[in-house]
Amino acid sequence: MFSFLKKDLFVFWRDRKEVLIALFAPILLIYILNFAFADVNFDEPENMDVRAGVIIEDDQDAGFHQFQAHLESTNVSQQEQQYMLEKAEAVLPIELFLTFLNDDAFDSWLHVEALSESEAMQQMDNGELDAILKIPNGFTNDILLHTILNEPVYTPIHLQIEEDSMETTILSNVIDNFINGLNLHFAMDTLADGEMAELHLPEGGIEFLHASNEAYGMEQYFTVAMSTLFALFIAHTVATKTAAEKRQRVFNRILITNSRPLSFLFGKVAATFLFTWIQMMTVFLISHLILDIFPEISFTFWVRIILIIAFSALTIAGLSAVFTSMMLRFNNINLVSGMFMIIIMLLAVLGGNFFPIGEISNTMAAITGWTPNGITVNLYTQLVQFGESTSFIIPFLKQFGFFIVFLLIGILLFPERRQS
Repeated sequence: MFSFLKKDLFVFWRDRKEVLIALFAPILLIYILNFAFADVNFDEPENMDVRAGVIIEDDQDAGFHQFQAHLESTNVSQQEQQYMLEKAEAVLPIELFLTFLNDDAFDSWLHVEALSESEAMQQMDNGELDAILKIPNGFTNDILLHTILNEPVYTPIHLQIEEDSMETTILSNVIDNFINGLNLHFAMDTLADGEMAELHLPEGGIEFLHASNEAYGMEQYFTVAMSTLFALFIAHTVATKTAAEKRQRVFNRILITNSRPLSFLFGKVAATFLFTWIQMMTVFLISHLILDIFPEISFTFWVRIILIIAFSALTIAGLSAVFTSMMLRFNNINLVSGMFMIIIMLLAVLGGNFFPIGEISNTMAAITGWTPNGITVNLYTQLVQFGESTSFIIPFLKQFGFFIVFLLIGILLFPERRQS
């Protein structure tokens, strides 16, 4: 296999023009895109504007009296009942929820208005509302039963949205944060043996996670997106060079020498891995020197970057095995080459190489997380945002799984000696 690896590396090196394009075209494109989008940042919240209507179907006073009646029917002592009623009066959930949503910290992006159901639906149909929050009947009683008496009831706040977006996802997280904060308060109150503490609602606002005091910016996104995109093109380049070898009957001459046919395939895979790794590392290093995309980053960070690039190169190498075998098996080279480009473009779109498709919806984010290039983009993003707390195990297992699957497909499609 090593002789075939040496052959393929020399084939790459002889075409120096193509090597230079593969190495420096993504760097030039990253610089141009960064210059064009210099004033754009993913994390700027000033453009966020969410308008939500609140439909209150529950009667808070009636819910409180219902809870009181239920409490009186239990075996709880009179003194404990009085204490629990005082606690319930202090944490009436609808009042707290509306106070929380109207917190000054949300004024810049969240605008809430109490509406009837007909008004809310009409405004949503007219495009005036982004979301509708519905507090169902029995909400007050059920929340008090669950939080104070720990009874297994569940009456959720219904969230209806017009269209999935980052803003509505944040709104959903705000609601979850409120409920979790309420539950945490009562859990801590229970641990304190009933000494009721002052209720602190979750602090409003938007928190951005940083690595090395820098948020995930456009220049960093373009670096990883363009490097993984051009890495996909390397698999196509390997296939086109295989087509040239096929026309020159190089593969047939190799078979005459009684060499193992699969050694030819494994040589392509190994050469693709090395060239992809070199290409991506070159793009990252030069982009960093030009744009300073990793300010004040530690040595450990670069070790993680090297591992991410290595596993990404591994999946590209596996993909080259599929392309190589298909190029050898089929006679219409132009048709097969066009099919490869379609596959690469599809992976690029779904993997977020042209734009951060994972920001569109949770469904698209899930799809991105199951594409070879999308895994690299997501893992790099998490590394920048979460630093050392990023988990590499699952993404690396996915990428290694892609490599094995691609390699097996390439072996199965590889033409047998009598077919060549």
